[in-house]
Amino acid sequence: MSSQGRSSLGYLRPYRAIIAGGVLCLVATNAAYIGVAVFLKDAVQAIKDARGIADIAEVMRWLSLPASPAAALEDWRRVHTAHATDAAIHAVELLVLFAVVTAITRIFSRVWIFNAARAAEYDLRSDLFGHALSLSPGYYRDHPTGDVMSRLTNDVQVVRAMWGAGLVHLSNAVTSFATVLPFMLLLDWKVALIAIIPYPLIFFIGQMLSRRIYTSMRAVQGELGGLSARIQEDLGAIQVIKTYGLEGLRREGFIASSKRLLDKNMVAAIVRIQLTPTLNALASSAVAILIVMGGRAVIHTDLDVGEYTAFAALLARLVWPTLTLGFMLALVQRGRASWSRLVALQDEVPAIQDGHGEPLAATPEPAHVVVKDLTITIGERTLLDHVSFELAPSTVTAIVGRTGSGKSTLVEALCRLIPVPTGSIAIDGRDITDVPLDSLRAQIGYAPQEAFLFSTTIADNVAMGYGAGTAIPAARRAELERVGAAESAPDLSDAPRVTAAADAAGLTRDLAVMPDRLATIVGERGITLSGGQRQRVALARALSAEPRLLVLDDSLASVDAETERVILANLRRVMKGRTAVLISHRIAAIKDADQILVLDQGKIVAKGTHAQLIGQAGVYRDLYRTQLDTEFEIRDVG
Repeated sequence: MSSQGRSSLGYLRPYRAIIAGGVLCLVATNAAYIGVAVFLKDAVQAIKDARGIADIAEVMRWLSLPASPAAALEDWRRVHTAHATDAAIHAVELLVLFAVVTAITRIFSRVWIFNAARAAEYDLRSDLFGHALSLSPGYYRDHPTGDVMSRLTNDVQVVRAMWGAGLVHLSNAVTSFATVLPFMLLLDWKVALIAIIPYPLIFFIGQMLSRRIYTSMRAVQGELGGLSARIQEDLGAIQVIKTYGLEGLRREGFIASSKRLLDKNMVAAIVRIQLTPTLNALASSAVAILIVMGGRAVIHTDLDVGEYTAFAALLARLVWPTLTLGFMLALVQRGRASWSRLVALQDEVPAIQDGHGEPLAATPEPAHVVVKDLTITIGERTLLDHVSFELAPSTVTAIVGRTGSGKSTLVEALCRLIPVPTGSIAIDGRDITDVPLDSLRAQIGYAPQEAFLFSTTIADNVAMGYGAGTAIPAARRAELERVGAAESAPDLSDAPRVTAAADAAGLTRDLAVMPDRLATIVGERGITLSGGQRQRVALARALSAEPRLLVLDDSLASVDAETERVILANLRRVMKGRTAVLISHRIAAIKDADQILVLDQGKIVAKGTHAQLIGQAGVYRDLYRTQLDTEFEIRDVG
């Protein structure tokens, strides 16, 4: 369904009972306000009657009546004045009572409706984030992360405001007219009909301007997403910007993007500015009509002063919902613009569909993988071309090739991080497209070429390999206490799987010089660690999963030769009883593999052992000789 056809109100459905309670409170608020108007009428009328009695008595005294009639007149004045005073006091007491009821029901209506909107916002954001996690990595290569972040934050908040404040004002306007207007018609239907003449005009003008608001706000939200993406990119690349002195250039780009956002905001503001004053003027004209027509009715005794006062109070009750109509329409149009962006995100179909077959058997046996005629094409570019090979259980397979030959694409296909054709890859005799993704990936330990670390402890980063890491580590105790999760964040720095994986990844010597060792917080993206340390933490994460299939994509590229030798020795021990795939641009790191696959331009051009391949002319021998020549040159320079 399109973004225009799909309603956002579905998220409010679970809270319809709470919302109904809030709307009923608004009905009670407006009904109670009728009581305010009625007793205001009675109080004013009682005061007017008392004043009339006093005026009559004053005239009689001026006429100098005889003593007996004068005494009788005074008694009459005293009795009727007391009666009118009592009536006024009683009316004021009831007026105050109804005013209190009005205030209490109004408070409850806002609390219930706003709380329902907050709960629906939580549901919406949770669904959106869950859907964002289901999208393939390829989606985030094509869509700026900052724009996705803007949708999950700014756009969700705008939709929540539409649900909360928009629903309150809409319900208030409907219930106000539904309860107040009939009572006005009972008082004097002629004056009531003439006084509300501007209101249909208010509706049509509001509708016309609201369409323009929607268009302008859609442009604003889109530009805001682009600006968020630029900020996220620049802050993430701050080291590169400072290294190459790009501050001025990036600042100019930011100012230009910010200026475009300002221009679109100004267009939207001009449209919104036209709305509220226009509606205010039309609402004020209704008051002017009442003064003219109601005053005329009072002069001709068609209306009492008390009834006129009640009429004015009731019309004033309609003025506020009318004035907020402009705000409500602008809010709804902003919400619709944001909702359309959220629906566009929800409509993104994951490129990698979950398998619907049975999960893989939970067994410690090493995986058996067969790749048959695998072809990966993106656009018009073929990344892998009819690739076929077998990963026998408990073997180590190395993949080498020049830059851009398709090595990383191949291992991403093995992990199903990119779409793969049906029947091209099988694990334990099962087509991986038929295996549920969580079951497949639970049996694979993957250390990608670019190591990403979360802003938590080293231990938590490692433990995430087997699902035991926490979003907030125990080391950040104050933050945990603030969110009430102090008891749910265990310290994983002594967990056996974590320590064993860290040792196998060659982190022991580095941890020894860190005061908090595995409890060290690495900062955003692991910024406090070196490139080699980040790669080894990512390697430890893959090892901690104790996978049946271990996939290492150039995971030793940033470590020195001595550390590499230590890690390789550890890996030989760890990889026993596991099937492993190892990518490395260093021949020394993969020469002991059981089989070596040589990729060139997306095709396997050779396969065999190290001894077999160096005896054949081709890519492998060329790479080997190039690395030997480089090593000799380095030694000569040394």
